[in-house]
Amino acid sequence: MKILMLISVLLLTSMTCISQKIKVTVTEAQIFNKFGTHNNSEVIKMPDEDRGKKAIDCDYTFDFQEMTSTFYSRSLGGVGNTLTIVNMTKQGSLYIIETVGYGRIDPSFTYPVKIYLDIDNSTMLYTWYDKYLDRSFVQQDHKLTILVTGSQ
Repeated sequence: MKILMLISVLLLTSMTCISQKIKVTVTEAQIFNKFGTHNNSEVIKMPDEDRGKKAIDCDYTFDFQEMTSTFYSRSLGGVGNTLTIVNMTKQGSLYIIETVGYGRIDPSFTYPVKIYLDIDNSTMLYTWYDKYLDRSFVQQDHKLTILVTGSQ
């Protein structure tokens, strides 16, 4: 009985340990893409397209208790969505967040998304692969602020 109670307490504790939320506000970003499947550094170093730095105004909120990633853009006129986080890995101050994005024109299109968020270095790469056009995309966020709430 004591072992069962101890296991229950440990499971409950592990489920409530990640009650952390991270809000990232981005005001400047740059999108690169390269035909084929490539890693982030290859896309940035030798892109087939560089859209240049653009002023934007958007928020990303990562809720690790609810396992959701919410995007809201003031610069696109109030466009937003919430996606389910399918995996999150933490390596020191680097969070690797995986989700699945959907097409704006055709929501039946899905895109694997990985977000590399480094809290200590205030950097974020939002990456996705377009299997329909066989292109790797990297959005490098240049001007951002990060607010961490909760505990882990």
